[in-house]
Parts: sequence; structure tokens; C-alpha cells
Amino acid sequence: MTNSSGGLRQVRLGSRDLDRSADFYAGLLGFDEVPAPAPGTRCFAAGEVRVLVAEVGPGADLGGWVDDDLQGGVRHFGMKVADIDARVRDLAAAGVAVLSPPADVLGGVRIAFFLDPDGARLEFVQGDLRYQHVSAPDLAAAEAATRVAPGQRPRFDHVAVTVEDLPAALDGFGYPVIGQIRHHDDPRGFLMTYLRAGPAVLEVFSFDVPVRPRPLRTPGVLGFQDVAVLP
Repeated sequence: MTNSSGGLRQVRLGSRDLDRSADFYAGLLGFDEVPAPAPGTRCFAAGEVRVLVAEVGPGADLGGWVDDDLQGGVRHFGMKVADIDARVRDLAAAGVAVLSPPADVLGGVRIAFFLDPDGARLEFVQGDLRYQHVSAPDLAAAEAATRVAPGQRPRFDHVAVTVEDLPAALDGFGYPVIGQIRHHDDPRGFLMTYLRAGPAVLEVFSFDVPVRPRPLRTPGVLGFQDVAVLP
């Protein structure tokens, strides 16, 4: 992962079928397809952050990524919606793998998780997050003011990453902290720290128990390949 004052600008994913990815991101989710930077890629936008999908070989897999937040690295990216229950019904009707149906969770938001056609974990979020500890009231207020109106398409909101050493990660990212939420009933010591990273939020997961590093990534894997900052 790269960082700078420019903030989060792009998520790069691997796909076996770019047309299928276009049907999903542009056709089903309603992202705008924008010019791709290179052959063998397609690019989609919902707000200022781009989702770059790169074609990979037929034998590609997830590169050791597993659906467990105790594994380091990128866990998912999330989008804000105004009508999460209707959106998830549409996903299910289209045959999308819904991992968890809409539910009200800690922080006062309603969320649901699902997979893109190549196994990348995505999230819908409805509502304004309420932090247990607010570090920057102005940033929290600005985030709450950017709502998605009923009927509008999903808007890119955040990328979630798990880190092994929170202080070192915050120092390395260099982004201002908006606030934190701790899952007090989670025996793993689950803490979520939210950073304002340019046009998006970086949701940093940390734990009191050891985090497993993800195996070395390569450009040819399915799902999450990189989260980048563009000039």
C-alpha cells in the first residue's frame, strides 16, 4: 500500500473476465466506467476513488487471502448507500454471493457484505457512523454531511485494512484520525480506527491478539492486489 497527502485514489483488483467485472461494477452497482490506463484493464468510479480491474490468467487464485480479519492487509472496500435492504435484494436476485444480510451494528450503521465475481469482499453501509471516541470533530462532521440520497448509486466510502502494529501503522500512513470504535465484547481486542485519507476513509483494524501476515502478493492474483495513491 502506498500513501501520501493525496489520499486513497485507487483500489486494484484481479479478474478472470473483464466483461463480467464490467457487468458487475457498472451494470449492477452503477459505477461509471472511465478510461482504463492500460490494455487488459478496465476502470470504474463511484466518487473520486477508482476501482481498477486487471485481467489475470485462468489459473489465478486469491493469493492466500482468506475471509478472516486477523489476516493482515486489505480486508474489504465499502460503499455508502441510502437503501441497503433494497440494494442487497437486487444483489441476491442477480446471483451475487451475499456473505451477511443487512444488520444494525456497533457505530449506529446498517451494513451488509458480499463478494464481487472474483471473490473480493465488498460492503454496503447505510447511515452515519457514530464514534465512541472522536479525535477530529470537524472531520467527523464533514463525513456525516456527505450522505447518499435515496435512489442514488452507491458511493465509494472506505478501504479496510488489518495491521499488526497500530502506532507504527498510523505513523506510516500519516493521515489524520477521525475517531475510533472498540468492540468491547470481542475477546480478540478488536479496535477500529478511522483515518481521513483524501477522498476516502481508511478503516484500520487492530487486535490485542497476533495478526497473521498475508502471503506475498503478486500482480496476478484474484481479488485485492493493491490500494494506491495517484498523483
